[in-house]
Amino acid sequence: MKIKIEICCGSVDDVILSELVGAHRVELNSALELGGLTPSIGSLRLAREKTSIEIIAMLRPRGFGFCYSDSEFETMLTDLPLLLENDADGIAFGILTENGELDDERCKIILDKMDKYGADKEVVFHMAFDEAKTDELEMLSRIEAIGFTRLLTKGRASTAVEGIEALERYIEYTEKKGLRLEILPGGGIRQHNALDIITKTGATQLHGQYHKDAGDGARVVDLEGLRSYVESLKCVTTNVI
Repeated sequence: MKIKIEICCGSVDDVILSELVGAHRVELNSALELGGLTPSIGSLRLAREKTSIEIIAMLRPRGFGFCYSDSEFETMLTDLPLLLENDADGIAFGILTENGELDDERCKIILDKMDKYGADKEVVFHMAFDEAKTDELEMLSRIEAIGFTRLLTKGRASTAVEGIEALERYIEYTEKKGLRLEILPGGGIRQHNALDIITKTGATQLHGQYHKDAGDGARVVDLEGLRSYVESLKCVTTNVI
């Protein structure tokens, strides 16, 4: 089984370049400097017109935390159909309570509203998981029960490398419990450490971001680094069937 490569993108150009170098999937955001927010409908529509790559759209109304006010949650519910109706292949989001626990109720509301768009739309719980207070293994089961397809996580550490033991534990737990929830390691993954993460955790997919400073605070894709990273993973296989 080949490793599935997902690239974190902050623009249409990022998406185009990710497809060009051979990535399999992208997560489309705006404001990567804030950790990634909901992309504009224009950028999503244009990315879809210019590429055929799988696009997961971020659903996040603001940066700095994952507990949202009523109006912020209403914004998410308003953005959701716009993203799906403009051909996002899936949505990435995560919601916590004021106490930092998983907000099952609000997550379920969003999942329920996605039902009308078909079962093929993927739903990803993003790195809000890494800031949650809910026990990590309990949260895996609850995310699965709500209906999420996948969990993007760095193992509740600063990077996926530092969280490698937790990532291995999550993958073992989902396999042992027979959960369908996919574990997607992300956070500081680069060419020099990607193979180690795959080997030690048993991961079948990776989430990476390849940007560099372009001056005046702007960041652009490091095309050479991105190409080298993707090429290095194309020949890597796992024993997962």
